Amino acid sequence: MRMSKLGLLLILCTYAGFGADFGVTLSVLPEYDSRSDREFSFTGTLSPWVSALLSPTLGLYVSAAARLEYDEPPDPFLIELDRTELSWRPVSTVFLQLGRQWFEDKPGLIASGLFDGVQGSLGLGDARLSLGVFYTGFLYKETAKVIMNNHDLEMYGLEPDYGDMSSYFASKRVLVPFTVEFPGFTARSSLALSAIAQFDVNGRETADSLQSQYLEFQYILEPREPLHLTIAASAGLRETDDMRMGFAALARVDFEPPTAVQDLLSLQLRWSSGRGEDFIDAYFPVSSIPVGEIFPSRLSGLMYIKSAYMVRPHKSFSAEAGLSYYIRTDLTTLQDREFDPPSDSRLLGGECYGSLVWAPQSLIRLSAEGGLFFPNLGGVFISGTELRWKAALGAVVSF
Repeated sequence: MRMSKLGLLLILCTYAGFGADFGVTLSVLPEYDSRSDREFSFTGTLSPWVSALLSPTLGLYVSAAARLEYDEPPDPFLIELDRTELSWRPVSTVFLQLGRQWFEDKPGLIASGLFDGVQGSLGLGDARLSLGVFYTGFLYKETAKVIMNNHDLEMYGLEPDYGDMSSYFASKRVLVPFTVEFPGFTARSSLALSAIAQFDVNGRETADSLQSQYLEFQYILEPREPLHLTIAASAGLRETDDMRMGFAALARVDFEPPTAVQDLLSLQLRWSSGRGEDFIDAYFPVSSIPVGEIFPSRLSGLMYIKSAYMVRPHKSFSAEAGLSYYIRTDLTTLQDREFDPPSDSRLLGGECYGSLVWAPQSLIRLSAEGGLFFPNLGGVFISGTELRWKAALGAVVSF
């Protein structure tokens, strides 16, 4: 029935003079991860999609994902609506987008992922204004990773059950981002200023209810052609039973060596505040984005330094390797079952990782990645804690 409806849609688009395309993407990901109690997992995802140009100014994209995750015991078969959006560009300076769409604040310190809602942008001279309204309550919780308080954490830990949809969906929150961009702030720099408000609409009038607001800026400078500098900072106000401020910052240097191959050398520092006295608190973003390849923590109460090198010796092949070191900015925000409780050290340890990607054709992509985290390079973990490691293979085929 679904395929017949899809076929009817494509026929109607064709006879109405619309341009339409459709396809299916199949991906498989076997993975070994020492952090998991089960170590081995296998994820297979089937993603059908349809793209239609309804008019010269109106476009439609619809996609879904059917995911099967195998470990011991097997997780349920999961189906979710993926990126699905209706976009309208009546003139070059105006853009409006409605549906399930990708959103990320400029430096990625607050929110990142798919969100349901609407956003639009308007070009005014040398500036561009953007405004959006998003809702998280219809997203699959494992994809959204919206964990901002104890209630969110408890709901996130429940096994998905289609008989109780509250165990499937993410925490109910509304996000309102407003951004002013100056792409040509100077001849070699750009500037973006953002204000983002987050509202808790879970329907619980308790002390655990959480609203938050963020102010953020990002400045990008290219003093010379192969050198790119990025500086960003965010201040977040948390409203619970009282008001507390958290802060985060980012500094990044990217350098493209003048070599015969396409390559990139980068150095990055990210920092967030930890819990302090009085008004200062740990910085909590909306999305729990992991900061490491092997070390799974989000940015809250953490600082890390990362260096990476990426090379593309051929248009179909690329490789990347990197080193990171992690430091906690307070003694309570980060939690791990192998932390040494009496330790007052801030040094968590370091990791190394590498990845290979080969795309022999535009419809085929093969990848391999892995890494190690060394907890004994710091003083926070219990002495003798074993290495943490991960290895994964991936294959993506489009039809």
